[in-house]
Amino acid sequence: MKMLYFASRNQKEIIRDPLSSVLGIVMPVFFIFLFSIIAKNAPIEVFKPVNIVPAMTIFGFSFLTLFLAILIARDKSSSFLSRLFISPLTSNDFIFGYMLPMLPISFLICLFCFISGIFIGVPVSMRIIFTFLTFIPYVLFASVTGVLLGTICNETKVLVAGNIFIQLSAILGGAWMDLNILGDTIKTIAGYLPFSHAIEASRAALSGRTENILYHLAIVSVYILVFFLLAVIFFNIKMKSDNK
Repeated sequence: MKMLYFASRNQKEIIRDPLSSVLGIVMPVFFIFLFSIIAKNAPIEVFKPVNIVPAMTIFGFSFLTLFLAILIARDKSSSFLSRLFISPLTSNDFIFGYMLPMLPISFLICLFCFISGIFIGVPVSMRIIFTFLTFIPYVLFASVTGVLLGTICNETKVLVAGNIFIQLSAILGGAWMDLNILGDTIKTIAGYLPFSHAIEASRAALSGRTENILYHLAIVSVYILVFFLLAVIFFNIKMKSDNK
């Protein structure tokens, strides 16, 4: 229950600063329409509606990392977090309390991207619901990465690290370009990271290709586990150092 109160406070803080949330919705929607226009003159596979819409949705989720990291960094710099450390909240309560408000924002990103996608040719079917489900692991990964960055970085470093994360998710995820044209080295590196797997799983779901979906989602899930453990470790270190 205490965690829910803390999550509610974080939700209000995000609503007070709606610009960042709006940016996470507007940017992917803008790119969906932009690439659909380009696709009329350059019929490239990744620009097809069933490929570009899930990719841009994943791109939008990457902004969650930046939002969350900024919120935590601000709470640290204002000493708000240090004051809360004397409360009965555990590190898990803090982490889930920060992550929970990201769920309604991620749903809005999904909703706006797919409404835009329907306008450019995404067929309306149950595959959309199935695709929404494949987004859940990446939303968790983006959120827990935001907690980790916000815990270990100050406000200035969070802006840099968050923007690098967003760019990496787009470029190494193959959001708007075929990874094959980037060469074998880049493609191999991308294969070890979660971005391209999250995008491929959602593209497969929307296209009705069920093969390899579980494999792609399993890779993303491993990253969730690793980054969650790191977030817990560094958050506990932060709590102990501030309580001395």
